[in-house]
Amino acid sequence: MSIIEIRDLTFSYPERNLEAVKQVSFSVDEGEYIAILGANGSGKSTLARLICGYLEPSAGRITRAQDMRMGLVFQSPGDQIVASVVETDTAFGPRNLHCSEEEVMRRTVESLDSVGLLERLLDRTRDLSQGQKQKLAVAGIVALHPTVFVLDESTSMIDPESRSHLLDLMDKWHQQGQTILHITHSLDEAHRAGRVIAMNEGKMIFDGSRQQFMAHTDMEKQLFGEPLPFNTFVSCPSAQWLPTLDNPSNEMPHGFQNDAALIFRNLTFAYGQDEFAEGQQVERKSLFENFSLAVEAGRLTALMGPSGCGKSTLMEIAAGLLSAPSGEVYSNSRPLLALQDSDHGLFEEFAADDVAFGPRNQGIAGKELVQKVQFAMGQVGLPYEKFAERQTMSLSGGEKRKVSLAGIIAMEGQVLLFDEPTAGLDAKSRRRVMEMLLSLVQAGKTVLFTTHREDEAMVAHRVVKLAATLPVSIKEVLVEESLVQEASENQSCFQQACSQQASSQQRCPKQAFEEIGMLHEQKPLGGVGLLQFLSSFGRSFSSGSNKPSIIQGLPALAKYLLFFGLFIFSFVTKHVVLAGIGVGAVILYGILARYPLKSGFLSILKLIPWLLFFFLIQIFFLPVYATDKILWEAGFLVITDTKVLSGVLLLLHLTAAFISLSVFVFSISEQEILDGLESLLYPLGKCGLPVRHVTLVAGIVFRFVPLLAQEAALIVKIQLIRGGLGDATGFFAKIRILLPLLIPLTIRTLNQASVLADALTSRYYS
Repeated sequence: MSIIEIRDLTFSYPERNLEAVKQVSFSVDEGEYIAILGANGSGKSTLARLICGYLEPSAGRITRAQDMRMGLVFQSPGDQIVASVVETDTAFGPRNLHCSEEEVMRRTVESLDSVGLLERLLDRTRDLSQGQKQKLAVAGIVALHPTVFVLDESTSMIDPESRSHLLDLMDKWHQQGQTILHITHSLDEAHRAGRVIAMNEGKMIFDGSRQQFMAHTDMEKQLFGEPLPFNTFVSCPSAQWLPTLDNPSNEMPHGFQNDAALIFRNLTFAYGQDEFAEGQQVERKSLFENFSLAVEAGRLTALMGPSGCGKSTLMEIAAGLLSAPSGEVYSNSRPLLALQDSDHGLFEEFAADDVAFGPRNQGIAGKELVQKVQFAMGQVGLPYEKFAERQTMSLSGGEKRKVSLAGIIAMEGQVLLFDEPTAGLDAKSRRRVMEMLLSLVQAGKTVLFTTHREDEAMVAHRVVKLAATLPVSIKEVLVEESLVQEASENQSCFQQACSQQASSQQRCPKQAFEEIGMLHEQKPLGGVGLLQFLSSFGRSFSSGSNKPSIIQGLPALAKYLLFFGLFIFSFVTKHVVLAGIGVGAVILYGILARYPLKSGFLSILKLIPWLLFFFLIQIFFLPVYATDKILWEAGFLVITDTKVLSGVLLLLHLTAAFISLSVFVFSISEQEILDGLESLLYPLGKCGLPVRHVTLVAGIVFRFVPLLAQEAALIVKIQLIRGGLGDATGFFAKIRILLPLLIPLTIRTLNQASVLADALTSRYYS
């Protein structure tokens, strides 16, 4: 029996001036398992959103059976997360369905267990890896018990073991009678379905059984192209080249050097160390302990491992975006990194301008700049003539990823890092990217990339596998002590030579590195302090604490009343002495909550430039009254006792407000925020006010503010990698480097608001 009927379906995006879906017709029977295939930009995701009701057709119609519950898993997992805690996020949908609390908890536990995230039940969603976020997005939809599962590339960012587990779970759903529409780029995933639909440029080009599709070899070749080539020189992992049937000798290929271009030496790094954990027994997620790895020059190296094992972290340390507490990174040039989710960080309006951002910062302009952009876009399969003037926000997910890769290629660095460069790409695009990585190596570059796919890893000349087991000392890695030791000795010799030349007032030549093949020690990028501030700011809205205290033990409503009392008092008082008492009261509030006041005051110190800015506004723009005592006068600038007191009063107000808000967030859980606000507004609910909508808005604020901080951090990361921003000193210099972030962050804010609205819809909030 058909539960979905689609007839002559057509849809056009107004901003793209093209039809994403063209005259598509088919029906879906109850209990069917359908795979929907197609290249990036073929209209698959648009079709899924049309089927689920997120978009209205431009023409044609969709008929759905009554009382159907559609469950759509988004292509980008971060877009579907609506809460800051794993448990709360998964429970959000069942609560919207008005399930009892017992049923909500049962569904939450079962859903998280089904995707292997039950042990992360109380973790912050911001601490999850991309792969773990994808699992969480699936769990949130599973908890809805939908009639139809629609999964849009739901396996694109998870490791093989998790992928296999999720596919087995889909088979189980199908056996239980569930209807499944699986959008995928994987041939083996398509072969699990009973029926296959293929799309190309918005049109449906195939609709038949799995057996018919498998027999249609020309169709498979059209969609997936040729399989990836295996490299004949693969070590996994070994210090020696492994001979193969095609190449029985054990000699290194011509043109490759046997020295290192990138070395990680004795790195130690852990997540979970933040300013709000001071004095608490927080379980830190240790990723690296005395970790060492040498990446050979002129080779393509694949880095593999399960989600959350530290692959992306290692890349960011190498690129200077993260600072390891101990250990060093050596490289023959500054490593350039294409981030895993860099397609979300496109900040220029047009594709060609985004690709050109890095070369422009290198001082390249004119015809040479155009040539570099054309070459880079061609390398990733985005013809310059077709895509140069395409708006970045109108591109498909796969096309955005290609633009982000081209932005790194255009900078022509010597050491290139690619974090999951093929995630979300179709088979032909994946092959093009892998061929592009090989061509970069053939041009003399050193390339390190992460992947979950064995076929991609086998293209590389060497594979390094990281295990999830801790500590890192037992991770399976290739540690070439001779290279590490040699680099260390060379670095020491070079520093000694520099010291001797400096004493003789001679300049230490940069060529010394190149002449003897030495490596530079790579320090964190200059603007990384801005990243730390954004991270700290985001954590301040979602830190929380389970540490027992007097404040922690109060009911949610009492926490609200206490906070509002202190917060309002800190602003309404007009006397400096009373304002000082207000600051003292919020400090006592923090002590009773066992809040790390030292960290709070350090955060305030970081805001001093802004506080001084507001203080100066008081000095410049407040009027001078006849009763004022003039303290200093120079031309139009007059400083009086009233102005100074007003400035001091403002600083006290802001300090009290900041600390009280920080302590409140520190001492209350996200669910308490919603419960307390609902209790606070209970009388208004009796009068007909939609209290639940108000509480949801409050919850969204506590999710949305850290989300925007993450968006800003992503844009900052990409601009730092591409030579933007930099290390600014002084108040006005810091303001100046923030200006390039305003437009892209505003665009991302508007886009994220739209995405969040879709996320709420996907969880049946109404």
